[in-house]
Amino acid sequence: MTDTTHYDIGIVGGGPAGCAAALFCARADLETILLVNGRSTLQKCAYVENYLGFPAGVEPTTLLTLAREHVERTGCTVEETTVETVIDDGASFQVHLPEKDIHTDTVVAASWADSDYLSALDVETEPEPDELVQEIITDSEGRTNVDGVWAAGRITGTHHQALVNAGDGARVALNLVNERRPAFYNDWIAPEGYYEQYGRDVPVGVEEVSHEERNKRATRGRTWMHEFFGG
Repeated sequence: MTDTTHYDIGIVGGGPAGCAAALFCARADLETILLVNGRSTLQKCAYVENYLGFPAGVEPTTLLTLAREHVERTGCTVEETTVETVIDDGASFQVHLPEKDIHTDTVVAASWADSDYLSALDVETEPEPDELVQEIITDSEGRTNVDGVWAAGRITGTHHQALVNAGDGARVALNLVNERRPAFYNDWIAPEGYYEQYGRDVPVGVEEVSHEERNKRATRGRTWMHEFFGG
C-alpha cells in the first residue's frame, strides 16, 4: 500500500538528533514526517544528568517523551514503524515501511546503529573505530554523497551524548532548511516592533508577538509543564 501523502522531509530515527531535526524542519513549514522504531539508544541510559535544562537530571523515557511531544506540537507527523528500505523512484524517495510506502523529497538519516535501509541508494559509509557499525559519511553541512539524502547524529560519528546529538540534528536541519527555503532567516520569536525600529521588514521565519501574546504563551508553557510533571 502506498501513502499518497507526499512529504518534503522524511527523518529516520526518533532519538535526540532525529527529534531536533524534525522540530526545526517542521517549524520552517516543511511537511515533515518522523519515523521512529521505539528503540532509541538513549533508553540504554539509567539516568541522564548532563542534558541542559534539567539541573537534577531526567529519566531517558521522559526526555524522549518530551522531545516527541514537542515535535508533534509543531505539526510534524510522527509514526512508530521500521524503515525497511529507501529507493529513488526518479521523482522522489520511496520509503518502504512494513504496512505501506510513503514518498518524500528529502531523507535525513538519524538512526543508530543501522543504516542498511539506505543500501539501495549506495550512500557512502565507513566503519567506526571499533568496526561494529557503519557510519554515514557527510560533508560539513550534513549532506551525503547522494543528492537529497542527509544524515545527523551518532550515525555520522557525532559524539554519543544526547545533548550533542540534539545539537547536531538541529544544525543539519537548519542547513537543510536554508537549502530548501533560501529566504528563511531564522526561527525566532521577537517582541512586536523589533524590526520596525531598524526600518526593516520582518524576515521569513521570524514571528513578532505582542507583550500580551508573549504572556499568554509563557502561561501556557508553564501550565503544560506543570501538568506533564504532575505537579
